[in-house]
Amino acid sequence: MKTVFQNQSQQSSELDERPRFGIGHITLDVTDVARSVAFYQAIGMRLVVDMGDAAILELRGGTHLIVRRSQSVDGSLDLITDEIDETHQLMAANGANPGKIKRGSPHDRFVAADPDGNTLVVASN
Repeated sequence: MKTVFQNQSQQSSELDERPRFGIGHITLDVTDVARSVAFYQAIGMRLVVDMGDAAILELRGGTHLIVRRSQSVDGSLDLITDEIDETHQLMAANGANPGKIKRGSPHDRFVAADPDGNTLVVASN
């Protein structure tokens, strides 16, 4: 079933066939915001703002990752990249301890961890 909706700014004959929602922010709990910001910048995210107890980093496509200080962490983040082999090397160089790349079906992918042990599943685009 295809969902269509009319945006208020569109003419009555124009329908938008895109899904209604996108992801604006994803929140990940960490124990050390500064350490996490440094890690996520090192693997290719862009810092938007650092507020001390929380920070916002930008991913491709405009989605934001919010890292916020917490006493406990148990998060997971699925990431997609155009360069799986290069990203695997980058993760290894930054202490993410990436597992072996599993090829195919339908993406190449590997699992790594951020400095707090949050799971990072990285897949090819």
